[in-house]
Amino acid sequence: MTNRPYSPSLSKLYKSMFCLSFVAVSQVSVAEDAVKQSAKDQLKKNMEVIEVRGIRSSMAENLDVKRMSGSVVDAITAEDIGKFPDKNVADSLQRVPGVVIERDGGEGASVSIRGLSSELTFTQLNGNFIASSPGEPLRSFDYTLLPSAMIESVEVYKSPEARLDEGGVGGTVLMHSRKPLSMDANSGVLNVESTYADVTKEYEPQFTGLYSWKNDDETFGVLVGYTYQERTNRTLTGGTDANVWRYTGGGQPVDTKGNAVDNNNGWDTITDTNANDYQGVWFPQVVRGSVLNEKREREGIQFSTQWRPTNNLELGFNYFGFTLGQDRTESVIDIPEWSLNPDFLTAVTLDQTGTIATGMQYDATASGIENDMQFPWMRGSYVREESTSDTFDFNLTYEGDNFKARFVIGNTQSEGGPEESWEAAYKSSNAGENAATIQNASQTAAWSLNQDSVALSIDPNTLANLQNGIGGGRDAGSSNSSFVRSELEEDYYQADVDFYVDWGFLKTIKTGAKYRHATLHRETGNTFFLDPNFDIAAGEASAQGITQFDSYQWNDGMPLAQDVFTNQTNIVGGFDINQMPSIDWDTYRDLVTANYNPYTRIEDNFFYDIEEKISAFYIQGDFEFTDVRGNLGVRVVRTKTFTSSTDLYTYQLDHTDDETGEPVTGDTRFVEDYQLVTQKNTDTQILPSFNIAWDATDDLVIRGAIAKVMSRPDYSDLGAQQRITFVSDEWADDRAAFNELPGFSGSGGNKNLKPFESVQSDLSIEYYYAQGSALGLALFHKKVDNFVVPLVIDMQQDFAGKANIVESGAITVAPYSTVGNGTDAVSKGAEVFIQHAFEGGFGFYANYTYNKTNKADVSVNGEEFGQSALIGSAKYQYNTSVYYEGEYFNVRASYNKRGETVLGINSGLNVYQDPYEQVDVNAAINISQSLSLTAAVINLTKSETITRLGDDTDARLLSSSYSGRRYYAGLNYSF
Repeated sequence: MTNRPYSPSLSKLYKSMFCLSFVAVSQVSVAEDAVKQSAKDQLKKNMEVIEVRGIRSSMAENLDVKRMSGSVVDAITAEDIGKFPDKNVADSLQRVPGVVIERDGGEGASVSIRGLSSELTFTQLNGNFIASSPGEPLRSFDYTLLPSAMIESVEVYKSPEARLDEGGVGGTVLMHSRKPLSMDANSGVLNVESTYADVTKEYEPQFTGLYSWKNDDETFGVLVGYTYQERTNRTLTGGTDANVWRYTGGGQPVDTKGNAVDNNNGWDTITDTNANDYQGVWFPQVVRGSVLNEKREREGIQFSTQWRPTNNLELGFNYFGFTLGQDRTESVIDIPEWSLNPDFLTAVTLDQTGTIATGMQYDATASGIENDMQFPWMRGSYVREESTSDTFDFNLTYEGDNFKARFVIGNTQSEGGPEESWEAAYKSSNAGENAATIQNASQTAAWSLNQDSVALSIDPNTLANLQNGIGGGRDAGSSNSSFVRSELEEDYYQADVDFYVDWGFLKTIKTGAKYRHATLHRETGNTFFLDPNFDIAAGEASAQGITQFDSYQWNDGMPLAQDVFTNQTNIVGGFDINQMPSIDWDTYRDLVTANYNPYTRIEDNFFYDIEEKISAFYIQGDFEFTDVRGNLGVRVVRTKTFTSSTDLYTYQLDHTDDETGEPVTGDTRFVEDYQLVTQKNTDTQILPSFNIAWDATDDLVIRGAIAKVMSRPDYSDLGAQQRITFVSDEWADDRAAFNELPGFSGSGGNKNLKPFESVQSDLSIEYYYAQGSALGLALFHKKVDNFVVPLVIDMQQDFAGKANIVESGAITVAPYSTVGNGTDAVSKGAEVFIQHAFEGGFGFYANYTYNKTNKADVSVNGEEFGQSALIGSAKYQYNTSVYYEGEYFNVRASYNKRGETVLGINSGLNVYQDPYEQVDVNAAINISQSLSLTAAVINLTKSETITRLGDDTDARLLSSSYSGRRYYAGLNYSF
């Protein structure tokens, strides 16, 4: 091996390493160690960390290569993560400047950088994508899959380099797993933990174990890891319908400030029992409360091996396998739009502007006789599903005197979705039971939207009435059994060569190529419950096959459920409700399966497929002269995308027979028509990047960066099938009481979506004024094109017609839920951080990111549909922590807050998530050098997630959701 010459002073070496790891290393406590270590000891430890990423290179060589990176990059090591018991890597990353995480069941699940959506953060494990398929396939990474014990180091790149895979407009997170030759022989970690949440009242276990071995010559090693987790999550949500807020009267919809709104959900005038008319009023189509219960069982396996047959050659193999099983039930109480009936709508409460309905009251006997009120509408779902993820790679690294070459071949694949999924629905009245007289389980009901929550008030006798068989009619037409499964697989091949040239200021030339071939299949299925005497073989052989009309959901309705009606207890957060009449879903499933045969059918004629072929080539030069270092390069990427989907047109022709008044079923009621649509797109991107860093003094570093980056749209946004429903005049007349309107409505993806593109620049200054202490300022600017925006719009399209039903020609689909591309969006702002380590082990760190975005035009197929800011973007975010690290005791309290976040366009207005703040506490008691007791409280403040419609008022509440405060306690043993 040849050592590249470089011998800066010890202080500059220490400062260089410290500033490259920026605050992340120090924030997760590398700098905290510096309080107790000399600069030389700290430098040695940093060198050893860097050596993990090379093979048989001297410390000076690796340090030299790391120094020459001028990129804005933060780093975290395994030791940093382990000192405070973070749940996973995402929990550690939230203390990096500009990083905010989103949680799932108390654990960090996704990462957003500098106020942008987590969908724009590109995460890789050992340099490659990890496939995951929880039914709906995603490009983003689920951090809950990986416990922190399996990770050696993490890097957060806020400015890209040509050598890095494309995909992160927000930023790129590179996770490096532990390797056996980087660990001591016969070393490892054992972690046993229990968790408890205030919304579940259950104690549940989690275990992680990791063992590493290598031979005496340190030429061969094996590492194995295993993780197991049981988890019950409970999410309480109160809100309004996710898609529709309506506007009454025939005039131009306006917001509370008088601005015109393109609302496509008009409604006739609302009239109450006192003959009061409400025109020019916004109201939610549905107001609801829901309780989602989820039981998870997760297992993970890691296997890695390294072999160095010579000092120049290393071969390696890595495997990661994850399995997630989920049993999920959801109970929902709705007060829907058919409640707007003057026979029992007794009062409407308006906000202070008099234009937004914030409450309604109902009484079944308000008109003097008992009317069929039919609500509260009680429904819910039962889901059993499993998903798996398997990833492996073979890698070979060879280092000569003046070059290093690395080759990787790998595969990642996942599949997942329900084994069983179905819904059931009940009305409060005995409607549909052919009863001689009307019976309402609820005589009264009311809803109100408060500042931050939804309140539902239901007749207190409702549950007792349902259990006694009073009211509770089956709503067969509202049952459903549709679910989705997906299979995602990607093969990848990569070759990289670094040439150590030492041509003046140019030190290294890096070049390489990568090919990725990804295939996705997403299919739809149904769970039907058939009569025990039904001939399945004959049904499958028939022309129609087994359809929904053979299932109890669409014939006799679900079994009567009065024996399993119960009350959801411990309702806290999200919404207030005086009672929650629901179904004991496990007991109800036993009742269903005792009377019917479950049958699952995959709908071969309703699917979408996506195939991507991605070819990339890069060349990058790393340079250094005097106190300046950096890199300049370009990455060229070509993506070929093949998309096909079966679009579904459903025609609802009649609801009841005009002569007999009996319900109409089968083909007389529904006609379904499938159309296969295919498309091929080719996109070529040239992505230059330039990073530079200047050591202005021994303690001051100035950095700059400029680059073009890209991110691909989500699979579901590209491929999702188009569903168009036509409601005939006859159908609408039969359901006139429910204000169901004739015409077309629907939803679908957008095969013409373009990839996100961003031209971005960074400028930062970092000052390291003492050991373990630093402060800095960064300015950033991103100009983003083709960002993806969820839309609910009126869409014009050509229609081929349907014989004897609808003529061909131009049609209006309203409302139509889809996604479009935004143009000329700007994200610009500043990022500041400070960290200070006091004597005695105390310290604090804080960072703040300000992100200003504009509202940019949004279009679908070339037609503009309003304006939106960057989806998922927040105006500001900050993280603050105080800590104490001692020989026997460590504790850290963290406060994190994210500002108002833009989520999409709905009903002509932008959707916003309120500022969210949370406090977490982590602690550890060191019983010995190897054994520690750990504890944590996540969401100490019991924070809730709140979304609203429009920024002109807080009155249009969309949802308020609470997932609980969670406690952890455990033992951690390192050996």
